[in-house]
Amino acid sequence: MVAGDRLVLWLMFCMVGAYCAHNWYWFIRSIIFYSRNGFDFSEDFGPEAYWADRGGDDDCVLMKPKEKFLIAGPVFVVVTSVMLIFIVLGLMGII
Repeated sequence: MVAGDRLVLWLMFCMVGAYCAHNWYWFIRSIIFYSRNGFDFSEDFGPEAYWADRGGDDDCVLMKPKEKFLIAGPVFVVVTSVMLIFIVLGLMGII
């Protein structure tokens, strides 16, 4: 492996690793928060999440708390974790 490739993998490791840790942190905090209040999704918790940006200024569709907890949180955690696994495997020289 060329030294430049390894540098790119280390940069990706730092960036994706930080984003993965951020997603795990907020997902675990959400689990703790909603389990303590009896999974009452009337109260929002954590960073805002949007379904889509439709190109306009105010056309963003904000996710409801239940959607953030059941859809966005697990998807972001799984996707960033899988990306990080492949980056680590690349750094180890396995792939």
